[in-house]
Amino acid sequence: MWSMISSLQPIVDMLAPAFTQPSAITSANFFLAWIMCLGNRTIFRVCKNAQPQTLHDNSQRHGFDSYYNFFERSAWTPIGLAYHVALLIITRLKVFGPLTLLVDDTLAHKRGKSVWGLGWFRDAVASTKKRVATASGHNWVVVAVAVCVPLTNMPVLALPLLARLHHKGKAQASCPQLVQQMLGEILVWFPTWRFTLIGDGAYASKWLLRNLDERVTFVGRMRGDAAVYDPRVPSARAGKRGPKAKKGKRLPSPKVAAGKADRKKTTTGDWVWQEVSVTVYGSLRTLRAFAYEVVWPTVLGLRPIRVVVVRDPEGRMNDAYLFTTDVEARLEWVITQFAWRWAIEVLFRASKQVMDIEAPQHWTRESVEKLAPWVWSMQSVLMVWYITAGRDLPEAQQLRNLMGEWDSEWSLRHMLQVLRMATLNDTIKPNCAEHGQLTKIIETLKNCMILAV
Repeated sequence: MWSMISSLQPIVDMLAPAFTQPSAITSANFFLAWIMCLGNRTIFRVCKNAQPQTLHDNSQRHGFDSYYNFFERSAWTPIGLAYHVALLIITRLKVFGPLTLLVDDTLAHKRGKSVWGLGWFRDAVASTKKRVATASGHNWVVVAVAVCVPLTNMPVLALPLLARLHHKGKAQASCPQLVQQMLGEILVWFPTWRFTLIGDGAYASKWLLRNLDERVTFVGRMRGDAAVYDPRVPSARAGKRGPKAKKGKRLPSPKVAAGKADRKKTTTGDWVWQEVSVTVYGSLRTLRAFAYEVVWPTVLGLRPIRVVVVRDPEGRMNDAYLFTTDVEARLEWVITQFAWRWAIEVLFRASKQVMDIEAPQHWTRESVEKLAPWVWSMQSVLMVWYITAGRDLPEAQQLRNLMGEWDSEWSLRHMLQVLRMATLNDTIKPNCAEHGQLTKIIETLKNCMILAV
């Protein structure tokens, strides 16, 4: 059995209250087995890897019932685990100020007639601007915490927090409605905190934003042809019959407003481009932007919002039409915050390519609803461990020295390699070798394990 290194043990122990005592032990062992497993991470292969010292007899029935029951029959819940993951992130990373939450959905490819919850959904990776591709699988809506440790070269990282399965059908909750449910749970956990919620255009929905809590500031993308109006209500003429006006005249949509700014020949008044220097997608850029205050009745009712139109003078990015519920927000803050949303796309790629979240073969509702959220929770555990302790280990420095020009120590692949190498060094100790050849064999084994990730 793999031994857990001393710097990882207290972090894993913080999740123990989410489980019963036997389930907490199973979760910790399964986490190490998942990290150390090579190749395709099916449940059976991970279970075999939990006991690497034993040569398994495949002709006999396996003895992995405790691991299978961990997802299918155990009493722990994903929401209970997510609560302790949230406490872990906030306490270990010393998060202060408004908590930034990222939201998006991703497709985990699955096939099989007996797999619960399958549907055909848009495959964002295979789709293009002209062609929408669909695929069979589970569509997960994920809320993640965005973290950027100051005074380091660390980029914005997204740590998975909550995940809900989106089902097809008119009677089923939509993706924005699932986010509303998860956001409500987070607000109950932390009743005194303020939050910034960042989502793409799909989450600029009345189901999510119409009754948004006052502690939450939303930053997102809006349609270029959105019907927006002046929030200033004109005074009614004396003696005029009929209902009173609730909004002002219609204002130019964001796309039309950008055209007005292009034709503007003065530097005063409305629709004037301003130069802003912001750090987006890892680089400092000088962009052009302007903002105006509107109401968007079809989405947010009569709540005033701030629309921000952004243009890249170099033409590397298309015009972006952003908005926020904070009408006092600065242009730089809105642009920077929305750029943070890209971290959740990196999260999805890492969970599929590094954590191999699509590999397990499971069918029942209980295992489907628990396994993917558990893997994402363990991904957060791995990232918290590396940020707080793992990056200072000798193994981390050794791997940093081997990095190429395009490698990053903040990638999940690098974090996994460091933990795998540290676990190997703690588990396999060649001090008792009687021959020098044994030491060379062990070093070769370590290199093979590291390269196989």
